[in-house]
Amino acid sequence: MRIIRYNPNDHYHFNAALLIAGVILGIILGFIFQSSLLLILVPVISQYRWLLDELNRIIYSGQIEALNRLTNSAKLVDKRDNYTIGRYRNAVNYTLDMTNKDYYLLSIDANGVTNTRHLQELATEVGAAFHHSANLEKLNNGVAVYKINLLVSQVKVSEDDF
Repeated sequence: MRIIRYNPNDHYHFNAALLIAGVILGIILGFIFQSSLLLILVPVISQYRWLLDELNRIIYSGQIEALNRLTNSAKLVDKRDNYTIGRYRNAVNYTLDMTNKDYYLLSIDANGVTNTRHLQELATEVGAAFHHSANLEKLNNGVAVYKINLLVSQVKVSEDDF
């Protein structure tokens, strides 16, 4: 496992200028070194950010989906300001540390958004987004760190339980 740094607004797309430069450079290097592999490889390498973003979305699709659920959560709305979700979505940066198999550490950097006062309530939203229990671990200068316990999952209540 590894560490994912995720910003909900960072979705990389093909960069047309880099793609054109990669094709031109690939043609030049392909003729210089008499290699058709460079003709294909250089344009692909020019899109490395898009490739890494797509690879993360495939490998860690469940985690990224949980982060998106958390971003769109109703608890992130400040009651005084209806535009907080939009500002929060534009300002938030997540860091998900998945190095331990028993728990994840989720760091939420809100970049000065006012609704970070309700951080303990946000722990239940973090837990709901990942379908596991979560606790507020520590607080540093607007960065809240939540510990998501993977060993204890939230169980669904069925009618047979009553």
